[in-house]
Amino acid sequence: MDAIHIIYLLRCLGKSQTALARELDVSTGVVNNVIHDRITSHAVAIYIAELLDSTLDELWPGRYVFKPRGRASHRGGARRKPNTDGGAS
Repeated sequence: MDAIHIIYLLRCLGKSQTALARELDVSTGVVNNVIHDRITSHAVAIYIAELLDSTLDELWPGRYVFKPRGRASHRGGARRKPNTDGGAS
């Protein structure tokens, strides 16, 4: 769904982006950027989707797809090389 349609539906409910920002305690810029698909904010997006009785995927297809992370990596440090010599260290 495009941003203009989302804004239209919100206005039909009597909600402005300013009102949403106040209710969510975020800036109007955050609300606007989420609606226009410039940034992600799960909290803002889910709130808008609930107001519109819709799903995240209906409003922003593919944008809020969560993938499992897997194992944590060692960030910032030297990576360990696996012991491949077959012996004990």
